[in-house]
Amino acid sequence: MKKWMGEWCADPILMGILRSRPLQRLRDISFLGAIDYTALVAGESNEQSNRWEHSLGVATITDFVARERQYDNEKRRHLVAAALLHDIGHAPLSHSVEPYFKRRLGVGHHDLGEYLMEHDKVLSGVLNRHFDLSLIKALIAGKAGQDWGGDLFSSPINVDTIDGILRSMVRFGEAPSLDPLTVAHAAFLEPDRAENRTILDQFWSAKGQVYTHYITSTMGVLADSYCQDYFEYNQRLLTTDHLMETEQEWRHDFPDLFLTLGALGEESQSLARERGASIDYVSRWYFVVPEEEEISARYQVEKTRKKLALLLQDKVVVHQEGGSDGTHRTESRLYH
Repeated sequence: MKKWMGEWCADPILMGILRSRPLQRLRDISFLGAIDYTALVAGESNEQSNRWEHSLGVATITDFVARERQYDNEKRRHLVAAALLHDIGHAPLSHSVEPYFKRRLGVGHHDLGEYLMEHDKVLSGVLNRHFDLSLIKALIAGKAGQDWGGDLFSSPINVDTIDGILRSMVRFGEAPSLDPLTVAHAAFLEPDRAENRTILDQFWSAKGQVYTHYITSTMGVLADSYCQDYFEYNQRLLTTDHLMETEQEWRHDFPDLFLTLGALGEESQSLARERGASIDYVSRWYFVVPEEEEISARYQVEKTRKKLALLLQDKVVVHQEGGSDGTHRTESRLYH
């Protein structure tokens, strides 16, 4: 990545994007959201598991393909800019809290990303002077034509998911046998070669394992659900200003939220399923249709709504902080 970063920094236009606050804020937005604070991850911290590093990874893959396809500089710069900016609308804890604030505020991270591109003074200035903003938005939304390299963002195996899945595997303590540029070469440069289809089949299988064993595991579902329940149960109202903050600010404002996420330990894997509350979630089954050669038809996902049954513990995690009477007691329910 150092090679690519050096070239972007030498480009004053891309450097304007890299220095902008919306992109820099992603240094303190966890990539896996709530899961990054649970026992599911390998080790206590990982400097690579944030949306900044992920965005650089997606941009690296994008730049690699654009150069290999011999795109002109204007097209390449638009593609790299879209890759760098595709996640700027993520709030703290990423996807884990998004369903809650979408219900309450009616906006998601794509809406917030477009708002920042239009209203952040520095970023909007760079984009309006040097880019076709409507094209940047279309690329990020997966709606740009293939003549502009839109397939890099819209294909089932796209630049975002290539970096995301392989980055997740590392965070979960797995050792990926594939590297991002190898997968990108197979997906976008020579997808018809039999050996490359094998690589892509392997990647699609790895994506399924990441979702089954981690993202929608018992602890993964609990962590995401708890984040949303936290704001409902404690009546902590989020505003759009909160969504533009960093996780350091949230750890200061909502310390009991992060305390409870850390308490979702291994005991959460042995839930009592006979009675109690349940959590609705979406299970994903990723499978290959071997007789299909086109990527869009070969790699499929089937989504199923499921319920995770559980009991609530009798105990609560209690966080005390200064108030008008000296203390303020916040109760955070633990799942068991």
